[in-house]
Amino acid sequence: MRYCARKPVKTLIILVVFTIMATVVMATHAVTHAADKVSDEIDAKTGQGFVLENNPQNNLGTPRGAGTVKRADIEKIAQLDRVQDYVARQNVTADLVGATVQKLDRDDYDSEREAQFGNAVNVWGVNTSEIAGNFRSGALTLSAGRHLRPDDTHKALIHEDLAKANNLTVGSKLTVKGNKYDADNERQSTEEVETEIVGLFSGKNTGPVAQRSELYANTVFTDLDTTRALYQFTDETEIYQDANFFVASGADVDQVVRDAAGLSIDWKNYQLSRATQYFSGITGAVDGIKSVMRKTTTATTIIAAAIVMLILFLWLNERHKKTGTLLSLGVTKASIVGQYLIELLVIAVPACVIAFGAASLIAQSMGNATLSAVNAAAQEEMSRAGQFGADMESAMSTQTLDSLSVGLTPDAGIYAAVLCLAVIVLVVAIAAFPMMRKHPRDILVTDA
Repeated sequence: MRYCARKPVKTLIILVVFTIMATVVMATHAVTHAADKVSDEIDAKTGQGFVLENNPQNNLGTPRGAGTVKRADIEKIAQLDRVQDYVARQNVTADLVGATVQKLDRDDYDSEREAQFGNAVNVWGVNTSEIAGNFRSGALTLSAGRHLRPDDTHKALIHEDLAKANNLTVGSKLTVKGNKYDADNERQSTEEVETEIVGLFSGKNTGPVAQRSELYANTVFTDLDTTRALYQFTDETEIYQDANFFVASGADVDQVVRDAAGLSIDWKNYQLSRATQYFSGITGAVDGIKSVMRKTTTATTIIAAAIVMLILFLWLNERHKKTGTLLSLGVTKASIVGQYLIELLVIAVPACVIAFGAASLIAQSMGNATLSAVNAAAQEEMSRAGQFGADMESAMSTQTLDSLSVGLTPDAGIYAAVLCLAVIVLVVAIAAFPMMRKHPRDILVTDA
């Protein structure tokens, strides 16, 4: 401590370097921890599982780009031991009969499209709705009645706005009719199905809507028997958008995916993806934040270590004579190196204390700035990729992370302290090695 006090300028420089390094490390650790929490929340929403879907490299899907997943393949994966449950989705377009869709406050269709699709809704057939992605994510919430169950036939869930506009409630009948103008309606079916409304849901579009088909209110969930009937699918011809499989608690998801990949399925046209793909915009933001924080921590640590090492080289060069004298008097090299270590620790401890306070002040700002930069990059990439719709599916995949709540924890301080200690040990070892390998007489002669 006396030696540090006798060299105030060098001590102050090292103190500032350690403070800056520890501050950045603590702040980046806090931001990374916050991003990890968001990632855990997404995992909780999507469930522990994976998705069977089209392989876009070889399978562009139906004429309007929908999935072509086969029922037989879904059943193969569903029979795996560790697969606990699944949601299969079938997407069709149908007209409302005796009811009217929700419309925008402006003309969004020309006369031809109005005649063809003016009263059409998106119908999602699912074997169960409670664990479907839109409901698990919180984008949609059941507001009345119950969810669709696997044993349902000709049942429906509709948006509360659609229900209100048409004086419909739980228990009311809603008739839907296959839309023959839909490109995916290969048989140009106009089959009518009367469904019973068993539940109402709420939820609203998160972005600007270009046409009425994108309105959440114009999406109807039904059982699979209804969508099959609307497009006159048979066991051999029916196709699905995708299927989301959930594995049992504690199961190794990667192993279950490998087991599924070993099944006799056409993997050229189909693929398995993690369930978090439904939130690719948010997960992309989280991954981007983590990447920036890793790079920032690495760069800061390397720069700080280089500066401290340079200063230490200069510091030790000034102490050649003292070091040679101590070695001549029988002081061990380990004791001398220990002295160097303790001197730096004496400086590093207050630096870490100061850094904890500084990091508490800048961590949230660093998180906000990083999130803003990552979201801006994502928006630019999406704009280059093309126009994205405001419908449920597009909104979920393109949704970005709106905010990041960053808080400094003791773990961040411990992490920074350990990193500072590692830097100290490394720079002392490198800086002291050339001198410690010399004989005391050589050190004194060199100094003279």
